Amino acid sequence: MPQLLSNESATGSWVQWGGGTGVFTCVGTFGGATITLQYKGPDGSTAVAMGVDTTLTANGGGGFIYPPGQIRALVAGGSPSALYAQAEQVK
Repeated sequence: MPQLLSNESATGSWVQWGGGTGVFTCVGTFGGATITLQYKGPDGSTAVAMGVDTTLTANGGGGFIYPPGQIRALVAGGSPSALYAQAEQVK
C-alpha cells in the first residue's frame, strides 16, 4: 500500500499506484488544511484532484477507482502537522 504522508505537514511525493479500486485515508492535525488525493492528468504532468470523496478537512477517508499511474496527497492551507496518509487497494 502506498504511504503518501508519514508525519508530514506538506505535500507528499508522487508514488506509483498499481491501479484498481482503493481507499484513501488521512489522519493527523489538520489545523485548517485540506488534504486532497491527486493523480497525474493525461499530459503526464498536471495534478488533478481525484474527487470529493478524497478531499478531506478532518481525519477520514474515501474510495476511488484509478488505473495504474502516479498519485500523491496534496496539503493546502492551514497549519497542519503530523499528517499520515495512505492509499490501500481493495481486493
